[in-house]
Amino acid sequence: MALITNIQHFLDEDGSLAELNFESIELLAFLTAIIESASIAYERPVSLASVNCRKCDGEIEVWVDPDSHIIGWECLECGEEGSISNWEGTQWDKRDDVRH
Repeated sequence: MALITNIQHFLDEDGSLAELNFESIELLAFLTAIIESASIAYERPVSLASVNCRKCDGEIEVWVDPDSHIIGWECLECGEEGSISNWEGTQWDKRDDVRH
């Protein structure tokens, strides 16, 4: 099953981190590492994330859809996958030309 994420759901109205429970904080750390990896490699078709899979510790492949700008990710070992939307302009957006 794919994990479909709108990263804005982890933020409050000001764009700051919302109050989260422990499980949500762990998930956010995983997702933001994916955002950082994908945005650093924004121009590349596919790259590897700086974080491993939560289920099997396998490598995570990341990419950004050039039309929708949605980040896609998939574990190369177990196949866990997902997508992340509304990440652009967040504190985890590491593209060179972005001003936070």
